[in-house]
Amino acid sequence: MESLKSFITVSLAAILAYFEPVQHVLAAILLLFALNFIFGLVADLVSSRNFSFRKAFSCIREASVFLLVLASVFFIGDHLEAKAEALQMISTIAYALVYFYSVNICKNLRQIFPESKPIAILYDLLSIEILSKLPKTIHFQKNDHDADIA
Repeated sequence: MESLKSFITVSLAAILAYFEPVQHVLAAILLLFALNFIFGLVADLVSSRNFSFRKAFSCIREASVFLLVLASVFFIGDHLEAKAEALQMISTIAYALVYFYSVNICKNLRQIFPESKPIAILYDLLSIEILSKLPKTIHFQKNDHDADIA
């Protein structure tokens, strides 16, 4: 049993050492995943929805797939002797994940703090909802301007 424990420890250390060049990216994605999970859980509790294990496992599965994709890109790039290109691709994927996790975190924050204008504006900006509200704003400003002229 002790030799199995040593084998697992050494294997895990070797895997972690191999992925050392992207450890900061993987840690950042794990942090975003944890924040997304926590704020989603709190949003469900605040809005009186029941905790859904299906939703929680879906979130964990999704994060696992993202981490697997990042690790696979690094592994493939390293073995094709295109490590710099792999790191660039990992960076691009990571920024996309940061964006999407940030939008979802802001959505959950809106549910937790429904009266917060800064959170609402931040969510509208990040989710590009501001574009859907732009025609209403332009219409409002035009009517306000027409009232000033009359």
